[in-house]
Amino acid sequence: MTKPGEVFADASVYDPGIEAIVPRYDELHDTVLNAPPHDRDSPIRVLELGAGTGELTTKLLTRFPESTVLAVDHSEQMLAEAERKLATFGDRAELAQGAFPDDYPGESGTYDLVVSSLAIHHLDGADKRALFAAIHDSLAPGGWFLNGDVIRFEADHLEDLSGDMIENWVRSKGWEEREFMDEWEASDDYDDPSTLTDQLVWLREAGFDAVTSIWQYYNFAVYGGRKGE
Repeated sequence: MTKPGEVFADASVYDPGIEAIVPRYDELHDTVLNAPPHDRDSPIRVLELGAGTGELTTKLLTRFPESTVLAVDHSEQMLAEAERKLATFGDRAELAQGAFPDDYPGESGTYDLVVSSLAIHHLDGADKRALFAAIHDSLAPGGWFLNGDVIRFEADHLEDLSGDMIENWVRSKGWEEREFMDEWEASDDYDDPSTLTDQLVWLREAGFDAVTSIWQYYNFAVYGGRKGE
């Protein structure tokens, strides 16, 4: 039985598959990487929620060469791919299996940066709010939370527009459209995206300041906030 985020039965095809289904995937990641205020040589402690195959983890460890990352995912097959990919970083990368908000973040005042990519939209609204509060508690003063994720439009025609855009994107990447979309739509059972507006409000309610949306392309966005000093 698949778990949320396991869009493909074989995790080894996740990376090319996700690039075919998420428009401007690299741009989304670049925004998450560019948004933190930390100097590149800062020895920051990072928590990544929903690390998947470790693609963003790899980019984080490369962008911040003095950093360490605790990469969390609940999927054994995803973590196996991540372990292979992250071996070159040695003990700078730590992998852990678990769910959020139940198992992680957990620790208080520990992290300088918490990031997530294409994972939190699997939670319902109540769990998102609980997670945002837990993330705020887990950050050191001045720390940041950044999330690149799927959002929901309240207007039905914009939801339809986003769906059409994704199908066109899949075709442009040379994938068999119907077969691919059947795979993707099967994963929708786990999806519960919230509006961007709601999530920005929930971040404020959790205690974050400097709450903002940084980047958006149709129904994909990067947003976050800072824990005050």
